[in-house]
Amino acid sequence: MRYVALLLGTVALPGTLLAQNAAALSSSAARDKAQAAISAVDSKAATAANAGKVRFVPPSIAERIAAGELLLRTKDYEGATDELNKVIEISQQQSVSEESKVDGIYLLAEAYFRSEQLLSARRYYRQIIERAPARPYDAYAGRALSRLVDIALRTDTLDTLDLVFARLDKLGTSDASGSLQYARGKAFFAKKDYAAARSAVGSLPATSEFAHQAQYLLGVIRTREAVEAALAATPPAEPATAETGAPVPAPAVPSAAASFDPAIEQFRKVTRMPGTTSEQKHVVDLAWMAIGRLFHERDQYLEAAEAYSHVDRSSPEFSTMLYELAWVYVRLGDFQRAQRALEVLAITDPKSLELADSSLLRADLMLRSGQFDKALALYQDVREEYDPVRGQVQTFLDTTTDPAVYYDRLTEDEVPEGGVELPPMVIEWARDEAKDERVFAVIDDVTRSRKLIKRSRRMASKLNAVLNGPTRVKAFPQLKAALEQVVGLINQLSIARLTLAEGMDDEAGAASGRLASVRDERRRLMKRLRFVPVSDGDFAVREASGERQWNQVSQKLQVLTLQADRLQAVVNALRKVLADAEKFNVNVDQASRERFGMEIEANERDLATYRQRIQQFRDAIEMGRAQIGFGDQRYVEDDKVRARFREVFAEEVSLVASGQDGSGAAEYARNIQPLLGRADTIEARLTNRRKELESEAAVAAEKMLHVVSTEAANIESSADRLDSLDQQARLLVGEVAMRNFGLVRDRLKSVVLRADVGIVQQAWELREEQMRRVRNLQRERAREEQNLNDELQEVLDDAEDTE
Repeated sequence: MRYVALLLGTVALPGTLLAQNAAALSSSAARDKAQAAISAVDSKAATAANAGKVRFVPPSIAERIAAGELLLRTKDYEGATDELNKVIEISQQQSVSEESKVDGIYLLAEAYFRSEQLLSARRYYRQIIERAPARPYDAYAGRALSRLVDIALRTDTLDTLDLVFARLDKLGTSDASGSLQYARGKAFFAKKDYAAARSAVGSLPATSEFAHQAQYLLGVIRTREAVEAALAATPPAEPATAETGAPVPAPAVPSAAASFDPAIEQFRKVTRMPGTTSEQKHVVDLAWMAIGRLFHERDQYLEAAEAYSHVDRSSPEFSTMLYELAWVYVRLGDFQRAQRALEVLAITDPKSLELADSSLLRADLMLRSGQFDKALALYQDVREEYDPVRGQVQTFLDTTTDPAVYYDRLTEDEVPEGGVELPPMVIEWARDEAKDERVFAVIDDVTRSRKLIKRSRRMASKLNAVLNGPTRVKAFPQLKAALEQVVGLINQLSIARLTLAEGMDDEAGAASGRLASVRDERRRLMKRLRFVPVSDGDFAVREASGERQWNQVSQKLQVLTLQADRLQAVVNALRKVLADAEKFNVNVDQASRERFGMEIEANERDLATYRQRIQQFRDAIEMGRAQIGFGDQRYVEDDKVRARFREVFAEEVSLVASGQDGSGAAEYARNIQPLLGRADTIEARLTNRRKELESEAAVAAEKMLHVVSTEAANIESSADRLDSLDQQARLLVGEVAMRNFGLVRDRLKSVVLRADVGIVQQAWELREEQMRRVRNLQRERAREEQNLNDELQEVLDDAEDTE
């Protein structure tokens, strides 16, 4: 509890001091307690030098691999690559078993593959197949080859499959896990050798972990065979006619002409397989999606809807299934169910790329079912959401005509001043437009590389700050553990002196002169000396205290960041109000408009300045957080307080022993002088050992600084190479990316145009509905008037007959 007052910055109350004085030790008890503490320290001092080496055990290779696999399974790919790269570096510097080495290589390749860093993944997969069929690399050879086929298909580099086939020839035709058969089948499928692919996959055992994927691949093969058979049966185009010179188009072959029955049956076989893992369940959902699509191609919509309904809600394909299911219901004429599917899609996946099309489709269905008000509201929502985005994209294209500058804008972390910030939806649509050209893959690689370089520079600066500062020992856990042990023992000696000082207070009488001033200073120092760390728990508490202080500062800075974001939102709202003033019938003269615009721009510049300062403070906080710990200012203050207390208490004991206090105090002082001398001798030994450990830490820090300097030079060299490659890719990638953003603009324009057409159509349909109702009312009125006239005529005729 004595740390609570220090951590919270409180001051002890007088009542607390009185309670402490009331519980003070007697002189004999204090002497006995201090003597026991000094003896305990003396017995531990001999082993203090080796304590750190015993306590600190670095993580083993197996533990690092397990940590990397855990991060990989939780989809923390960045953390997984960091941890597994450490495994690779350690295996290059130390003697590591081949089993651990191949585990690290394969998991690292998987982390790169799942994070879409395909080229890096390919490099490590190739390391595995280059060492196969030697053990233990043969266990991963099939999976590595399968991934290499996937990378070749995704990057459209089918020429790299030659290496895959060359390695397949050196390996056996099968293995116990079935990975080789599956890899062989995928390789033949990529080469369009469907018969060989079927033969390779057909030999895979049903108990293999790749059984689901293999059976699904068979379904894809049968689908491709059916499509190619249908294309082969298509009559060729007739030659040009003499009259027009234009070729006569061949008659279209309906999709139903392709015999998809074997493919559907194969996919149904996949759906009947039990799925225990998330990957197997995903394959089953993909099989149901394939069945639904094939039935849709054959215009069998009821069967397609039934297949789509089997996709699980937790599946990654659920959003895609809802959109396709809505179109199936549209084909069936069941508009109500189609609307429901689209409503669920809007709720479950509001960031879907098909959200604009699905919203327009839902509005069309509402219009067809006579829900005119809801349809109009949805059309207007779509227009209000996407028309400003279209304007932003158009402005972006108009202001960025240079492909190189365009490329720079896409790879920059922040939008430059005066630039147009594009919504994330536009970037995703552009990626979707360029998914077959890998344009954005290049941009992603460059952006990722720049982030890694920036992160590496920040890490190097932190290491330099730590290694050049007084807390350098925290970079060496073994030395830190040993130093904490030594300093803890020194502090225990100080606490023993404090105990002896409490015994002195028990015998002390009235003092004057030099003894009074020395005693007052000693009592003031005792308050601070109580807070020195003496155990592992004390050091941990002090470490947490420093972290908590920096966290509080960081939280206050985060509050300022939120305030800046709030002000930015206000500025954006003011800009929108200023731009749309006429829309809301707000009349503002030109001079006032310009003055408001200048004020908004000035506030935006101030906000940019504040954000820069906030970022500077955030960097300073990170540096400060890196430099807290053993050796910081708190430990320097401990050394000063401890040394001053030793000097003051020694002087007080000398004065009391010379007779400047009562006889009891003098006798107590003479009795504890041997204990103080023994404590001084032990502390001198511990201080020498501390200096030796600090010297070792300084030497180790120098070596580490040299390594950091070398790595920093390598980082700058990599940055230069990245800039060189960046310059080569700027023009080409910029041209292609500009074209893709032009397609996005056209897509947005189409969405807005369809919304406008829908609004017009809603007005026309509403008018037609009202006209229809008017005509019906007029016909009903004419019918009623005719009935009344007929009844009146009958009454008149009856009256005439009666007369």
